[in-house]
Amino acid sequence: MDSVHTITSLNATWQPGDVVLDAKGEIRVRSDHPKWVWDYPDEGGTRAVQGGPRIPEGGLEEHDVARPLILLVRDGQAVAGRQIEE
Repeated sequence: MDSVHTITSLNATWQPGDVVLDAKGEIRVRSDHPKWVWDYPDEGGTRAVQGGPRIPEGGLEEHDVARPLILLVRDGQAVAGRQIEE
């Protein structure tokens, strides 16, 4: 993964379970819901009981999350804060 990505479509870069910091300083988590593609973080960890990333149900639309975003966690592992530009 490059240190900075350019998003060319809504689903080109993000993976369900990605944890990001948005431009307003809010933590958001990518869901796999078709409309509510982002969610609020919960109090649990970034991994599900089975070991994969914890995928939230979704609660926010794409436009509700302020850009640019900084990717913090992918697949339950910290990724050193790589910025994702739109």
